[in-house]
Amino acid sequence: MQERTLPKPRGIGPDVNPSLLAHGRYGTDDMIRIWGPELTYQFSLDAQSAAVATLSDLYPEIVPPNHANEIKGAANLRVIDPKIIREIEDKTGHDVIAINTALEGAVSREAASHVGKARTSADTTETAKALQLKRSIEVVADSLENLRDITLEKGMEWVDQLHMDQTHWYDALPTFAGRPLMFYGEMIQSNLIHLAFAYAHSLKGKWADATGNHHSAVDLGVDGIKLQEEYCRRLGIGHMIAPAQIPGREFITDVVYALARSAETMQNLAFYIAWGMSDDTNIFKDTNPRKRKGSSAMPHKDIKGGNRTVEEQTESLANFMRGALVTSLSSVKFRYGRDLSGSASDRIMLEDSFKFTDHVIRNLSGVVYHLGLNTDRLMERVMRTYGTVTAERVLTYITDHRRTQHPMARKEAHDLLGSLATKAYTERRQFGDVLSEDPNVASRLPHDVIRDITNPLTYVGQSREVMEKAFNKYHGQKTFSEMIKLYKSILQ
Repeated sequence: MQERTLPKPRGIGPDVNPSLLAHGRYGTDDMIRIWGPELTYQFSLDAQSAAVATLSDLYPEIVPPNHANEIKGAANLRVIDPKIIREIEDKTGHDVIAINTALEGAVSREAASHVGKARTSADTTETAKALQLKRSIEVVADSLENLRDITLEKGMEWVDQLHMDQTHWYDALPTFAGRPLMFYGEMIQSNLIHLAFAYAHSLKGKWADATGNHHSAVDLGVDGIKLQEEYCRRLGIGHMIAPAQIPGREFITDVVYALARSAETMQNLAFYIAWGMSDDTNIFKDTNPRKRKGSSAMPHKDIKGGNRTVEEQTESLANFMRGALVTSLSSVKFRYGRDLSGSASDRIMLEDSFKFTDHVIRNLSGVVYHLGLNTDRLMERVMRTYGTVTAERVLTYITDHRRTQHPMARKEAHDLLGSLATKAYTERRQFGDVLSEDPNVASRLPHDVIRDITNPLTYVGQSREVMEKAFNKYHGQKTFSEMIKLYKSILQ
């Protein structure tokens, strides 16, 4: 018996500082360790430290290794008080000048001369942003893989339980209760592929000076192109060959699109679960021992384990991410080679998007994990059709010359079966009995065949094979890592 995948916890308790969460409510322990004003300072310090180390490795005569090591040791918020950075920024109105000044003050005068050498502010801020996105995508991908595996496992747990699929809200064809979850599991996997593309292709650092042409590197007597390549390689991110002062903002939109697409898939899964939990459908039940209160005014909602708040919050995430995507697309426009029109919106939108998204993924994983079945209701929904949902099967048989000596034309057969299915449903009789009474059908198919092919309990197509194939292909796969390797090989 395969061990069940446990949902990843949010890791947020009542003692967590609400200011670390998106709007005081949304986030995970992993994400609040990546995003926030002081953490953005740290990523900028990391970018500066890596720049000095790269320059020292390639040109030790310009930056002596001991100076690079001194700067590396000081470029963290354990040494530099964030309050000092904020005070300097308040005086100068410039974040990178504030960070550089604070770093210079934490090292010797000799080492301080190398801080920000041959760099413009965007060489720091754009690289820091790419590093934050890199870490954030890694966290979200791990959470999505967790949700994918829990969803696929739940589907296989229900591989033998009959269920009535619907199309356009009408009963369509029988399958197994776990089959829809395999669809959602595969779609979650497809979102991982989009995240992998953004991770491999759209995380762009930069070290190319104020207009992307390495003027200061030339002044130092070094190869700026080589310097940028080695710098970004060291940090595990990409770069443009011909950036402006910043990389093209389309790359940021790639990341936001991958998150928005993931949110849409999760919304569909959440809606399906909420629909199944509703009193009218009633095929699912909440088995979570930690029950939620349903309503401040309607105590009877406790019966269902509370309102479907996680599912509805997932829909809210999809709404939010559509807006974030529009914002990101709108900020692709910028005046060559630099303006700040997209800077503020990035700071707000990216942090909120990642905190909210990871929050929702982990909560939704818990909902799927604790999802149970109302088996009596599932069977009731299959049998309430009186077998009329097998009409497609009968249509295949009476138009197939291998199964009858006198096959009907498809339109004629379709019209006939539509009429007979309506008769069976209206009169609340078994479809097979109505078919056996009709000479057009009875003259073409033996009674025992009619009885067998109108049994909805055996009409599941290749549902089981589809479920097993999807599970075996996607469950437990670190596709995110594999796709990154593939994309990088293609893009090289």
